[in-house]
Amino acid sequence: MKKLILIFYVIISFKTLSVENLRFEVEKIDENLVLVNIVGVEKKEIKNDFEEYPYHKVRKGEYLNKIAKDYQKRPAKLVQINELKNPNLIYPKQKIYLEKKKSIDIEKIPKYHIVQRGENIISIALEYELDWKQILRLNSLESVTDIYPGQKIVLK
Repeated sequence: MKKLILIFYVIISFKTLSVENLRFEVEKIDENLVLVNIVGVEKKEIKNDFEEYPYHKVRKGEYLNKIAKDYQKRPAKLVQINELKNPNLIYPKQKIYLEKKKSIDIEKIPKYHIVQRGENIISIALEYELDWKQILRLNSLESVTDIYPGQKIVLK
């Protein structure tokens, strides 16, 4: 019996999104695996004010401790994330980021990865923000599922 495994990699970059706004991209990876990307499609009347990292826009009279409490964050963490020199000096319309910006430094990506149970090439590629097809080529693999726990695979 053949099994069909679907891996959904969801990219939703709009504040307002409904089922009628979705577009699917299907890519056959191998005989037994299909990658389905779900991509949001913006309607013309929807304003896209999405940013990659969540933030709070400061309103008149707000202060950092209240913002931190509202988002269940530590004030010191918001100071660190936003590199604030003086946490008492925030101003209306200032963006206070709630999460640290993620950056992948190619130098910090290890040369090898030891496969863990439940992983496949796509999940590993997503973890390191790499192209899964490149990982297949580097390791002379034919399928994203041709790996096993404990296997050492080349990442770069």
